[in-house]
Amino acid sequence: MKNGPEVSCHHVTTPRTARYYCALPTDAPKRILLVCHGYAQAAADFIQEILPAAGTDQVIVAPEGLSRFYRKGFEGEVVASWMTREDRLEEIADQQQYLDQLVATLYGQFGVLPLSVLGFSQGVPTVCRWLAHTLIPIQQMILWAGMVPEPEYMEVLGHKLDGYADIVLGDEDPFFTETRERHLEEAVSPWFAQAQWHRFKGGHQISPELLSRICK
Repeated sequence: MKNGPEVSCHHVTTPRTARYYCALPTDAPKRILLVCHGYAQAAADFIQEILPAAGTDQVIVAPEGLSRFYRKGFEGEVVASWMTREDRLEEIADQQQYLDQLVATLYGQFGVLPLSVLGFSQGVPTVCRWLAHTLIPIQQMILWAGMVPEPEYMEVLGHKLDGYADIVLGDEDPFFTETRERHLEEAVSPWFAQAQWHRFKGGHQISPELLSRICK
């Protein structure tokens, strides 16, 4: 038995500055594609993977996760994460507020344009939880090489999107065994009867050619 005062955990919400990267179209903007990177990626690098798929009228926006760290210990490349298992509910709430505020900023700059959202890897559960929560209308949701979150989010999201989503996997993705792919299908199918499943030859990466076709 420990002696001394009892220690308890508390939370306080504090403002913080988030960053995002934006690529403007060559023509008048008619739609927004918001893309959320995966674990241990940087938004500045991730948006470069998306740009080859960009249409001439599409604003590409890549928000960066709120938690940054050095990829290799104490120095070198700085990358980001959306969340860990610690304080996960608070981190989910922070993400939702962040992404809502970002879209409001974009609407103020470009007008209320049709919005497509792509989540890659860890970005998949991030965008699913956000889109299940937000009141912002979404034209298209693309889930790329990631597992979806808890059923309660997917049920809400399935109703909001009328059971439609684009789901993408590489046929050489080391993170998706046959078992894991089956678990993904089982988690998605009850709520997304109209889901379009896409495959490409490649690993845990973006295929600009396929993304360009999906976004048309």
